[in-house]
Amino acid sequence: MSNRIFAIFDIGTTGTRSVLVDEEGRELSKAYEEYPPLPRDVGIHEQLTDTYWRTACNTMQRALTITDDGAEAVVGVVVATTRDCVTPIDKKGIPLAPTVTWVDNRSTQKSKDMAEDIGPRKTVNKIMWFIENRPQLFNDAYKFIHLDAFINDRLCGAMVSEPANARFGPIDHETLKWSEELCESTGIPVDKLVDIVNPGSVIGEISSEASKSTGLRKGTLVVMGSGDQQCSALGTGTIETGVVKATTGTGTFIITHTDEHMEDPYVMFSNPSAISGKWILEGVVPGTGLAYKWYRDQYCESEMALAARTDRDVYEIIESSAATIPAGSDGLVIFPFMAYNKGIFYNLGFGHTKAHVARAIMEANGYGIRMYIEMMEGMLDIEFDELRIDGGGANSPLWRQIQADCSNKTVLLPKSKDSTVIGAAMLGTVGTGVYGSYEEAVSNMFSVEERREPIPENHAVYEKQYTIYNKLLIAELAELINLTS
Repeated sequence: MSNRIFAIFDIGTTGTRSVLVDEEGRELSKAYEEYPPLPRDVGIHEQLTDTYWRTACNTMQRALTITDDGAEAVVGVVVATTRDCVTPIDKKGIPLAPTVTWVDNRSTQKSKDMAEDIGPRKTVNKIMWFIENRPQLFNDAYKFIHLDAFINDRLCGAMVSEPANARFGPIDHETLKWSEELCESTGIPVDKLVDIVNPGSVIGEISSEASKSTGLRKGTLVVMGSGDQQCSALGTGTIETGVVKATTGTGTFIITHTDEHMEDPYVMFSNPSAISGKWILEGVVPGTGLAYKWYRDQYCESEMALAARTDRDVYEIIESSAATIPAGSDGLVIFPFMAYNKGIFYNLGFGHTKAHVARAIMEANGYGIRMYIEMMEGMLDIEFDELRIDGGGANSPLWRQIQADCSNKTVLLPKSKDSTVIGAAMLGTVGTGVYGSYEEAVSNMFSVEERREPIPENHAVYEKQYTIYNKLLIAELAELINLTS
């Protein structure tokens, strides 16, 4: 076994994971900590910024204690983060307000009026909200930073971001540098933004203070990471034309590779890849995993108690009941739009049970994946033969089968379900010179554990239900437009 290890921080929407990975893509140890829930209003989603650092330190300390070699074997540290999360900080890097997350939909009338110019740069809306609603705080802020810059600053004093995160700010999509024109028109000074560097670049070394907090060895190289979905695409080998992957976590993210930026793809996003100079085409279904967590917290008290008594995963208990429900959930269709604190239950009847609801949430994920795959196939004039999956949903055999049945594609499960972590480790291997290219890293670190074929009779049921899902999508979008107009 290789003794060259990479320490990965996976800073997510609902929790932080720290994982140690070797150069062959094997996970040696990991630890996870969920964030405490905060009160929410419609359209508002914040997190106390120090929570990200505290959970990063806690989980890395635990991950390091599990391995035999520990911190001495770590040759590189990489941070992967959920994107479009912005925090105002002072010159010492201390947050002046909670982090506004990607789920948050605050905006101003000016940003709505400039919607065509701003486009998918959602962090711009959030910063403009501070300009209008917290003007003194905006003036006092030294920088408005994304999570990668915040964590990297704590690790090695490098307050820098990379294109996958910076892309949500006032960036020029051609140069991948800050757009002075857009900064001027939105009122966001360039000097309130951090420098942008490429993923895979060495940006510093673990400081003495960070070493004490995380357990990592002082002087260990810190390599620039990327956004969680960019890392996931890299970790699943989605780095060439004809490959598509779906990640089921807090939301569902469907991604394929493109060589160039695509201007204004319909209801999708053209984002920088973790590989400099490349791009990904990305579709997002907000809130499938968030809806499942909501279901767990609100309706599964007995299942959570049983999980605590038996040391089982509560989701395994929930899914054992959901697996007894036939494909299509006896006509129940759910459209989760939890990013907006909303959703639709269609055709709910007295014959439906808790298990029906659990399965219908999983099936909503499958319908969303199918929708974006069909769009990508039409836009790129290509037909995908298979679907690579990862994220928390990939841990469930039932969920994997639903994804295969809904999409009517062969589903490939990577050996490591934490493809974000593996992709971040790949950045580390290339950044430290272990591998000479990302193709070499994928060849050595990505492997398939399971191939799952769709069940024809289940797909026939989902074919009918999918039509209903699309109608609910149209209705939900119309209601969203009314709420935000």
